[in-house]
Amino acid sequence: MEARLKKLNRVESLVLRRRWILGEIKRFEAKYGMSSSEFIEKWRRGVIPEPDDPEVHGDFMVWQGLIEELNLVEKELENYF
Repeated sequence: MEARLKKLNRVESLVLRRRWILGEIKRFEAKYGMSSSEFIEKWRRGVIPEPDDPEVHGDFMVWQGLIEELNLVEKELENYF
């Protein structure tokens, strides 16, 4: 029973984390007018140049990290289903 409860708590935690990440990603998509898949593809290929503006550069780094974290969270969730 305790193992099931531990798994349930982990799944709930992952779902909440996923929701938060998706909200943050949507904020960046709205701010920069592109989808995350478009951003990450262009960013990795160098189509989007390294921004001079430190705020934009920071946003891009955070956005990339959120996309990577979302992938990890979703992969872990798949293990439970």
